[in-house]
Amino acid sequence: MINEYKKESRALIQKALKGTFIRVPAQFRQEFFHYHRRQLFKFFFQVNIVAQLAYLSYAIADWFMLPDVGLLAIGLKTAYTLLMMGITWGIYTYSKSILLFDLMLPLSIVGASALWFSLLNLSNSPDVPIYLYASLVFIVLANLCVQIRFKAAVLISLCISLILLIGVYFAVSGNIHQLQLFILIYSPVLLFSLYISWNSTQKSRIVFLHSKLDQLNREALNIMAHTDVLTGLNNRRQFIQLANYHIHHQSKPLQPLSLLIFDVDKFKNINDQFGHYIGDHVLQQIAETCRHTLRSQDIIARFGGEEFIILLPQTHLRQAQDIAERLRRAIADDYLELDTLQKLKFTVSIGVAEFGQKNRDLQSVIRMADQALYQAKSAGRNQISTYKTAS
Repeated sequence: MINEYKKESRALIQKALKGTFIRVPAQFRQEFFHYHRRQLFKFFFQVNIVAQLAYLSYAIADWFMLPDVGLLAIGLKTAYTLLMMGITWGIYTYSKSILLFDLMLPLSIVGASALWFSLLNLSNSPDVPIYLYASLVFIVLANLCVQIRFKAAVLISLCISLILLIGVYFAVSGNIHQLQLFILIYSPVLLFSLYISWNSTQKSRIVFLHSKLDQLNREALNIMAHTDVLTGLNNRRQFIQLANYHIHHQSKPLQPLSLLIFDVDKFKNINDQFGHYIGDHVLQQIAETCRHTLRSQDIIARFGGEEFIILLPQTHLRQAQDIAERLRRAIADDYLELDTLQKLKFTVSIGVAEFGQKNRDLQSVIRMADQALYQAKSAGRNQISTYKTAS
């Protein structure tokens, strides 16, 4: 039986992927952040360093375009770049916050743009009205690498835009015509950069959700390959793999180990009288009783048809007999309510065998438990029978 949680998770992801605005379901939000931390953390570090060096390179242009404040520009931009590089290194080394790193470049551009226009307004260069258009690169850089938080990027973009517009207003001495011209040129650049940011964040969500969906599908297929579809227990192949691993990886000295095999008494009569649908419900009910009755370390499987098998780790023969009897009683006390309000009772017969210190062969002990099961059925059913073996 496929895990219901995984079914619900896959349905949530598929619904999210069909939406116009791709949103990561709340239950996967932290996993989304961790996923992109693995994928993008180094990239964010590198792109911030490169962007900060690119900003510093504009100090060379300042020297030629704003000669009266060129030296000041070099000093201030060098100091600001070193400060931002230090913060970037600190986040990369100590914080490890992908949310902070995602917005590190836009946040650093808030300060960079304010410093840019402060220098422009200190300069008396005739090239200022032309040079201020170089500030368009700020909004592009701010949104170029945002991958996770679009809404926060929008707010920071509006903050950068406000700084730019105020800076332009003072740089052109309040000339409304020059301000309007800048706005006409700036607006499509702003919208384009926001589109880049939105598209990047959407893609990052789609990539994560597809990755998570693939993971859940693989897990579901893996469960189906190792699980009995009807009862949700291990299937025969999985039981043999788990049991052999447990048997052959025990530390010395060898721990006691026992095995139970049981099947439903007169199961054919149940199927013939009530139909296979009811028979399937009986097997499911027994599987549920086993889950509640057995210990967490016990390995149980549907071995075939109405037959079940249980490996009991760290269990002597006497303990195995007690577990078998407790399980037999729990099943005998259980019942299935039919549509006619009739209660269908059912019982099991159980064969018990113990692994010896020398006999650790699974197939050999299965045969012994199977013989004990046959003895229990021959003796009248609804009882346990033990195959005693020498160590």
